Amino acid sequence: RKGHTAGVAFPDSRTFVILLQSLQNLPSTIGFEDALDAIECLVQSAKKYEKQMQWSIENGILPMARLNVRGKSKPILNEYSYNTIIKTLSNLPAEDSWEESHRCCVRIDALIREMKQSRPKDAFRCLPNVITAWAKCAERAGDDREQVRLCAERAGAHIDALLKESVQSNVGKNFLGHYLVQAINETIALYGRAGMPSRADDLFSQSKGLNTQDLGTLSTIISVLCDNGSEDIAHVEKARDYLLEFEREKMGTSRPFVIPDMKFTSMYNNVISGFINCDMKTRGLEQAQALLAHMVSSHESNLRHIARPNTTSFARVMSALAQRGDNTKLLEQLLRKLEFMHQRRKRTPKSSPEAQLVANVAPNVVIYNILLKSYARCKDDGALESALGLLRRMKKDPDNAPDDLSNSYIMALMHRKNGVDGNSTISLNKEKKLVGPDSTRLNIDIENLNLSELNLGGQTEGLTSKSFNSLMNVHTTTGTVDGAEKGAALLRKLEDMYNSGEIDFRPDIILQNKVMNAWHLCEKNNRDQPISPAAKAQEILDALCKHREMGGEDEVTPNDVSFSICIHSWCKSNLPDAAERAEQLLRRKEVFAKKYDDVQIKSSDYNSVISKWKDDPVNGPERATLLFEELLLRYGDSEDGTKPTAATLNALLDVYAKCRDHDHLAEKGVAYLNRMNQLYKEGKGCILPDVISYRSAIDAWIRRWHKDSPQKVDALVKEMIAKYKDEGRRDLCPDSNALNLVLKACAHAPAMWKGKGITEKGNDHPIAIANRTFSLLKGKNEYGASATHATYSFMFHIYRQHMDFRDKRYATLMQNMWKHCCKDGLVSKFSLESFRDSVLEPDFWKALGGKDRFVKPGKTKATDVLVEDLPKEWSCHVLQLKDRGKR
Repeated sequence: RKGHTAGVAFPDSRTFVILLQSLQNLPSTIGFEDALDAIECLVQSAKKYEKQMQWSIENGILPMARLNVRGKSKPILNEYSYNTIIKTLSNLPAEDSWEESHRCCVRIDALIREMKQSRPKDAFRCLPNVITAWAKCAERAGDDREQVRLCAERAGAHIDALLKESVQSNVGKNFLGHYLVQAINETIALYGRAGMPSRADDLFSQSKGLNTQDLGTLSTIISVLCDNGSEDIAHVEKARDYLLEFEREKMGTSRPFVIPDMKFTSMYNNVISGFINCDMKTRGLEQAQALLAHMVSSHESNLRHIARPNTTSFARVMSALAQRGDNTKLLEQLLRKLEFMHQRRKRTPKSSPEAQLVANVAPNVVIYNILLKSYARCKDDGALESALGLLRRMKKDPDNAPDDLSNSYIMALMHRKNGVDGNSTISLNKEKKLVGPDSTRLNIDIENLNLSELNLGGQTEGLTSKSFNSLMNVHTTTGTVDGAEKGAALLRKLEDMYNSGEIDFRPDIILQNKVMNAWHLCEKNNRDQPISPAAKAQEILDALCKHREMGGEDEVTPNDVSFSICIHSWCKSNLPDAAERAEQLLRRKEVFAKKYDDVQIKSSDYNSVISKWKDDPVNGPERATLLFEELLLRYGDSEDGTKPTAATLNALLDVYAKCRDHDHLAEKGVAYLNRMNQLYKEGKGCILPDVISYRSAIDAWIRRWHKDSPQKVDALVKEMIAKYKDEGRRDLCPDSNALNLVLKACAHAPAMWKGKGITEKGNDHPIAIANRTFSLLKGKNEYGASATHATYSFMFHIYRQHMDFRDKRYATLMQNMWKHCCKDGLVSKFSLESFRDSVLEPDFWKALGGKDRFVKPGKTKATDVLVEDLPKEWSCHVLQLKDRGKR
């Protein structure tokens, strides 16, 4: 038998690996599905071959050279081949296909489960590549947060298993080395993309405890926490704390040997950006300034300090200061410090050891423009003079010569000064330089110049349509009819100057769009206008379309933005035919999109028109439904931006909710909700209903005032809970507001106190549904939901609506509910009025501790009592509405 196999070459794991590697580009030849099948067949063939080899051993056929030390055949499917399978599958999908990538990752997970049964150590060693596969899948998800979150959850499960195994076996850190650290870094980054900074922070802390981290781990967690600072400044503060802790360790243990590096500076700059972009703007900017000051002082006291600033460090703080209030003096100080540090660098000989340590700081046009921007916004009389002085300095430096933006800020200052004193003039001299009021020569474009004050003298060389952008912005961003009319007047003036030959350019599409958008802002901000701003915007668009159809220049032809502005203008209009006009314009855009590449249909256009049909209570639901179905049919398989999204479904459901005069719209909304969920689950749809979808469907049932509304709303909330638990849909986790909607539906349902009792109707009675929901809110629950002042308000309404007030239990029940409301500190205007309307006046005074205490202040009627007249502890937990943008 041994002779039968002598000299025969047997395939081994290396053969299998090479064969797999050769299939990397297979999808481009035979397609993804066939390539996936081919790899699956190859894996199954390898498994069968291993079984055959084992049978050969048992029957004495396999040569001894093919046996391992345990007397078994050397496996083809080992750690190396499985890692190659994982890499091949992760590289198989198209770059833009999340669905293909997800299928491959699911198959990889299945392989890992199989390996854990037969080869647990090999499975453990393959996990880093599995995590990389899920990271690639997340990259293909683009901006779809839910898909990214799914990938992050799967990668997180694998990293947890990997760390657990490394601790238990005590070999993971030594065996995997940098692969383990890389897997940790990838998972932290993935948590960041998924908006899960707390999970990323937990993983970082775990890696610190296991000493499985490197500088990349620190850099990644800092980046993740700072990127999510817009949700909570605490994330950025934690990133800063990590960075300063690292700084203390670095400067304490190896201070004489430390050399500052760009990778250190980048981390500091990330924290600065995190503070600037966080949710608490004022506090964040203060923290960013403090960190920049720390970097500057640390570097000046010790050139080897890792907190070495660069130009970007200054630019980020200065840009934020210029945007937020008048910080001109502070900006001037920062510029002086930057220039001082730059001079120090210039004075340091390149051959000196200090050359590689001195901060790479240098003023540039961006830095200078930030200060010019601050001057342009400053109301100080000396701002123009300071700006002109800075401009002269820039002109002397060939590396930092003024650009168009620099010039626009100067012109903004001059334009404002001219408007104030009325005497200053700006004109072109013989050398074609603009001369300002102080006879200073300015090499600038006319962006913020008032044409009535400009003496061009026929010398227009160098001027373009772009030169007037900033001046146009002065008028078109006011949101007023006066501003829009002035923008339109400037547009007409430029057209007249072009037609007369005074200038050699026509106002381009950017200027045209600015004026159209000015009318859109009027429609948005001031709906009661004697004129129709939307019609004014469309007049401009009509002229542009006519110009294009006659073969006009590309620079002044309507583009995608032009149509969208006008569509959205009509959607904000209060004219009775506005919805019809908006849809007509959408059809016109579709015609142009077929002819011209720079016009594309956007789902946002459809969404706006669909939503607008809610203003037509008669035909609106039908027209909105037709548009929705049309978008699904025509663009369901299109690229992102055109294909419908959850926002499209939400627009339709909002129409159903607002048009209450139609029957069965609430049922129809739920049917669409179920249909979209099912199509997405089957991979045949592009719309995944979100929390707004469910709340819109709930709103439709509440607005029907139907006897079945409480049951239907309760069912929808239960469906949200099921998807949260079973599918990991965190966005559908029911909060207090969602559960209060169940109570609202019960409160708005037709009165049932004369109908069947709670006992007869059972769990479907509004009071029974409300009691279950109230108990959930009052007790501990996994959703973090709790009772609010609205909870008690609705409960008072529910008992008044559905319970016979002559019932002996009624008064006692109301008194007990009021006591709970006071104890919880949730007495608000809403809950107080609801209670007062639900009880007899004697019972009302009794609940407040007696009428006598209110008579002296003149509160003789129950309606005279306000929340302010009651003990403060009764309302201490009522959350006040906040202006989110001014925290």
